Amino acid sequence: MKVIRNKKIKAGGEKPSAFKIFMKKSAFIIVFLLLICTNAFAGLSITPSRSEVVIEQNGTYDSFYTIKNGFDKAVRVEISVKNWNNSLENRNVPVTNWLIIPYNYAVLEPGESRQINYTVKSGDLKGSLSGMISFTVKSPDYEGINLMTSVPVYMTVDGTQNISFDIESIGLKKTNDDNININYTVKNSGNVHVRLNGNLKIKKGKNIIVERKINDLSPVYPDSARSFSNSIAALPKGKYILNISLSALNKTAEKSIQFRVNKYGDISY
Repeated sequence: MKVIRNKKIKAGGEKPSAFKIFMKKSAFIIVFLLLICTNAFAGLSITPSRSEVVIEQNGTYDSFYTIKNGFDKAVRVEISVKNWNNSLENRNVPVTNWLIIPYNYAVLEPGESRQINYTVKSGDLKGSLSGMISFTVKSPDYEGINLMTSVPVYMTVDGTQNISFDIESIGLKKTNDDNININYTVKNSGNVHVRLNGNLKIKKGKNIIVERKINDLSPVYPDSARSFSNSIAALPKGKYILNISLSALNKTAEKSIQFRVNKYGDISY
């Protein structure tokens, strides 16, 4: 949920003291926390959290999101769409060319649910496109604060996918608490986003001493790279091999590096 606060700018006048700035920031934080606590039980809920659509060229797909008013007052929900992450060949395609919502607002009574229909049209497009649907309400309890929740729609044009990704780099770093952070970057050279799963293994000689599942990473979008990290406990002095294997859409990328840990826990590779 994104909180948008309308601000008024006062021209001229004496600059506020550090104490006044602190108090204003503290007041905003308190209001923000109150909003979070309140909206744990009351607010606008939206299901599902995302939509993934795979259709052939010149296809049409109809579906909906369900929004529910959890406030104790009626609210007007403003509905808008924006471009999110498109593959290179679709970089200049407006979201309104393929993602269609027939209305731009809905009024919901307390406790009322409503289906927000949308249509996806692939036309002669290739690769993938994604758009973000945003639902914005004015807080019924806090004047000047808007609450926004956004959910994505991903469209992949079946038969035109180029699935290509690699683990670009792997790095290890000792943390202040003597644990080890493992950082790795995935480069997606294809034209569809990938949601990766896999595993991480550390071997000493022939023995596997650390093994971790890597599940449901955030998407790596077409023509972009994204970094991830895992943390493991400190390792004793020695020489090791780290292997990371990641899979998505029936393809797998794998990379290994050797590294050493000295008696102080410092890492070199």
